[in-house]
Amino acid sequence: MEVVYVLGVKGGIGKTTFSLYFANQLSLTGKKVLYIDHDYFSFGSLILGHNDLGLLEEIENNLPIFSRSLKNINNLYILKLFSNPLDANKDYSLLSNSIPQVVNSIAKMGLDYVILDSSVGILPDNDIVIGLLEELDVEKKGVFLSDMLSVNSTIKYAKLWENAIKYKILVINMVPPIPEDLSEAMKIANKVYDDNNSKLFNTVVVVPFDEKMYNYKQWCFTNFTQNDTISMEEKNIRAELEKSAYFNTRSKKFSYLLKKLTENEFIYKE
Repeated sequence: MEVVYVLGVKGGIGKTTFSLYFANQLSLTGKKVLYIDHDYFSFGSLILGHNDLGLLEEIENNLPIFSRSLKNINNLYILKLFSNPLDANKDYSLLSNSIPQVVNSIAKMGLDYVILDSSVGILPDNDIVIGLLEELDVEKKGVFLSDMLSVNSTIKYAKLWENAIKYKILVINMVPPIPEDLSEAMKIANKVYDDNNSKLFNTVVVVPFDEKMYNYKQWCFTNFTQNDTISMEEKNIRAELEKSAYFNTRSKKFSYLLKKLTENEFIYKE
């Protein structure tokens, strides 16, 4: 099993888009993947139509672990943490008491990958979910999302993760797709890599903004759980996911990043 953290110091820079893309594409290759929605607003879960309880409310109401918070289509699993944004302050401590049970449940799932769609600016030493995943003695990789204006802040942020994550990718995302901005972004990427940060980031990638990648659609997971027989409805949803521009495999940058995440050795490539 491998764990991929998708991280960033600011909101709205594509963490959920990247997380869902990685999770979906890996599952389509036959891998068993768990997508963990760490966002306080549960945006990724809502995109996929997961409107049920989150794990924290599940624990608060003494319900069986994953009975309401975990949904799936075939081998793509979606774990929702929060039922509403206020849960972050109200119930977050509940998870710490249930870490052994949650870790045991995840370990028994036979997963190939865990993709963590993180909330903004989480740190390795003070986040309960990171602490939970650290209990899994597996390799951790990190994708650090940035825009052109927050690269320096992202570098400082990534340094806080040096001991927690061995392989790290810096993604300069949402670059306006015009020659001047793309050229400037590539200069920034090369400078980051050359200024003694090659030891910090194994790969630096520039991703132009593509409106189609943020054309979210709702998908309903309401009628089945991890134990249900595959239904016709489920197959239809899977087919729609595969057709969606949101999960378009022609995106060379996304495919390249996915390739790097599933390899043991990272190289820099423009």
